[in-house]
Amino acid sequence: MKAPTNNIQEVLITMIEQGHVSIMDFPYLSGFRTRVSELVCEHGLAICSEQRQGINKFKRTFTYAVHSPLDMEEAINLYKKLTNE
Repeated sequence: MKAPTNNIQEVLITMIEQGHVSIMDFPYLSGFRTRVSELVCEHGLAICSEQRQGINKFKRTFTYAVHSPLDMEEAINLYKKLTNE
């Protein structure tokens, strides 16, 4: 597959390669949740989201979502479409 050329492609290829994606994979990307929303709302990708908890450096818990595609083949086809492959 081609290398990603924008943030939405990068989020999607990470989801494909790892089987899931979360904000923990993209701490530098301020629009991470927007990119996931675009995959669902604009491109119709079916995603399952699961809540997980972490502990920060001050020993406080926080909650974040882990997103997984329901159909991996659909995710791969969407990536190919987005990269014009």
